[in-house]
Amino acid sequence: MKISNQELSHTLNDIINNTKIFDIHTHLFPSVFKSHSLSGLINLLNYHYLIAELLTNANISAEKFYSLDEKDKAKLIWKELFQNRTPISESCKGVLTVLQKLDINYNNKNFEELNDEYENKSLTDEKILKLSNVSSLVMTNNPFDIDEWNLFKNNDWDRNIFQSSLRLDDLISNKSQAIEVAKNQTNINQKENDVIINYLDSCFLISNPVYAAISANSDNFKEILNDPLWKLIFSWLNEKNIPLCLMLGVKRGVNSSFGLAGDGIGDINLKELSKLCNSFLENKFLVTCLSLNDQHELTVLARKHPNLKIFGFWWFMNQPSIIK
Repeated sequence: MKISNQELSHTLNDIINNTKIFDIHTHLFPSVFKSHSLSGLINLLNYHYLIAELLTNANISAEKFYSLDEKDKAKLIWKELFQNRTPISESCKGVLTVLQKLDINYNNKNFEELNDEYENKSLTDEKILKLSNVSSLVMTNNPFDIDEWNLFKNNDWDRNIFQSSLRLDDLISNKSQAIEVAKNQTNINQKENDVIINYLDSCFLISNPVYAAISANSDNFKEILNDPLWKLIFSWLNEKNIPLCLMLGVKRGVNSSFGLAGDGIGDINLKELSKLCNSFLENKFLVTCLSLNDQHELTVLARKHPNLKIFGFWWFMNQPSIIK
């Protein structure tokens, strides 16, 4: 029996919309993590995509904006980007999609009205995940941020839903401090590199991570390929059978006055990624690029290296026109 294109489209959409999502890269924490768990309309609006859009469109300086409290920041973003302008950016449409999903009519409403309605929904983690059709997710966990890492002492959350990862950026951007943290936590008198591996061992036992991860640019790659510590880390990752997630091509602080909203696109030489795959054949690499210019080369490399897998459309690549 021949199936029409319309029937096929309906069937595919039905399958996609009813398939549970495993979100492998988030910055979410369970609500029991309290101050580290962000939710609600205020936090939704105070996201770095929207902050950057505000600061490049509205007549307000970054210094003035960051002097406001969180509620006034969100109020200003709603006024400037959603009321005074047509909210057509992907960032704005994301907020409107959330409100729509929660059955909140946002037309002609000010921030206070919307915020009250949002708060009255009394959304739990379970309700939000159900509405999102997300079965489980991977958090971003920094083992060198002790305040954050101590949250793992709380066992009152579902680790099958909120799974963990090990974010190792501090070993690149702030290595000396990361070593000090590891020393203080392990109380072992060893060589610095051995201390790091021992600390990662203890973190693995506590959190059972799905993967380790770093954000990197070309300069970082040179360091990773030549640093004896990273050779030990790759061996450790292979032993634990977890991949390294590489998020490539970020440049921090393109406009430092914007804070977290000021990061942009940096250089990445994917020839170095190919060298990495060849140098550590037993390791698995999950890779995403921040620039469309790198995406084609990344796609080719994924057909040449069995230990390289592409995932997602990260950050500035998360645009429907690019994804399509």
